[in-house]
Amino acid sequence: ALIAPGATFSFNGTTGERNAGKGFQEAPVIINGELRNGLGGGVCQVSTTVFNSAYEAGLQIDQRTNHELYISHYPTGRDATVNYPDLDLKFTNDTRHWLLLRTFVGSGSLTVNLYGTPQSRRVESVTAPLVVTGPVPVKRLEDPSMLKGKTETVTVGTPPRRTSVQRKVYLENGTLLHDNAWSSSYVGEPTVIRVGTKPKPKPKTKPETPKGPEQPAPQEPATPGPAVPT
Repeated sequence: ALIAPGATFSFNGTTGERNAGKGFQEAPVIINGELRNGLGGGVCQVSTTVFNSAYEAGLQIDQRTNHELYISHYPTGRDATVNYPDLDLKFTNDTRHWLLLRTFVGSGSLTVNLYGTPQSRRVESVTAPLVVTGPVPVKRLEDPSMLKGKTETVTVGTPPRRTSVQRKVYLENGTLLHDNAWSSSYVGEPTVIRVGTKPKPKPKTKPETPKGPEQPAPQEPATPGPAVPT
């Protein structure tokens, strides 16, 4: 994409809608705080890398939204999700020269380059610690095939967290050009537990032994007394 001086780059405006007609396939996407399959899954890896390219170039960031879930392999607090057409990534070419944005995809890698006249801008970043803001949520799923009272953990979740990043951009002469802060709050991913609802089988009762007719109690033999003379 070519970006004119003073023009604003829009990720959604450049790529358009992600649909099957353009060759997009299903892959994991985050919907309501959970990973599900959807068209265009994985596109946020591109938007996040584009954001960090503009971030490190010291350009003016106009719109950026963090993911619902924390993703550890992105720079902390510097992820950027998109969803056509409502969630977009936008930045402005606030230089006096044209910029060229190019992406390169390799085996297991993605590179985003910004070409333009060197500006000698200095970028300083301060990232706040990633802190836990609550307990891990729990989602229980009733399972009629499992005996009542039994449970099984399907997946182990993560707690909700938050962080923030402050970026200062200085011109070559030391003048402060941008001073921005981005706060990111991530929901917790639930621990999923299967809960059995199948009734327990009743224990088998032993059949009673039939009783016969009552027998008279045995009599003790009499004890003979002393002999009496006749």
